[in-house]
Amino acid sequence: MKRVEYLSIIILTLFMGIMNVNAAKTSCPTADRKKLATEASYVKVDYEIKDISETKTLQIGDETTTYKVPNYSFVISIYNITENLYVYATTTNATSKKTLTIYPKDAVDGIYTFIDTNISDIYNYTFSIRSNNPNCQGLAIRTMKFTKPRYNAYSEFTYCKNSSNFYCQRFIGTEINIKDTDDFLNRIKVNNENSNPNRDKIEEAKQLKTLLKKNWKLYLSIFIAIIVIAIALVYGIRIYRKKKGWRL
Repeated sequence: MKRVEYLSIIILTLFMGIMNVNAAKTSCPTADRKKLATEASYVKVDYEIKDISETKTLQIGDETTTYKVPNYSFVISIYNITENLYVYATTTNATSKKTLTIYPKDAVDGIYTFIDTNISDIYNYTFSIRSNNPNCQGLAIRTMKFTKPRYNAYSEFTYCKNSSNFYCQRFIGTEINIKDTDDFLNRIKVNNENSNPNRDKIEEAKQLKTLLKKNWKLYLSIFIAIIVIAIALVYGIRIYRKKKGWRL
């Protein structure tokens, strides 16, 4: 009997706790909601890519060669965090999920900055702007998202120097799934053809070539027929003129 009573008390306590949380969220005064919405509308997220690459020296016999070891970092900043707001940030990629809660005390002059050193993966950041106001504690007000790009090692190739080719971008936000160097070079060729201002003429030439290749027997027959008709016509004219007594 006592066990049943204890169980009933626990269930009732949990139920009341849930009711209190829901009441806190739904009882947020309208004036506070409007103020929070206004403040949250000014919150923004931006990032800067820092080049922290190293230049190293390699000694081969009497010759010295320098080379670059590419490395970058993403400096991510959240602006306009007020005393009434906090930010709940999550990142999700194929292998893991990370979370970060940023309170007003963590920000400096309303700005919170952190560094992401992962340059190998593309993944999404989600920033949930929530209420830090005691009357509306934890209320989600606004959500912002952005995709963190990854470094594209193929951008260092000589072929990509001063190129605006899609596959030569140093940082990409959409996976391109290049298999190997040959695949990369083929993609550059295809992409260059697609971005060629004369691609319509090139496409027309390709279509004509395909048409000729597909119907070459028909076109050959027509060509031979035209030649035969032309020869017959010339021969007929000669015979006609001979009969009339004069030569061609």
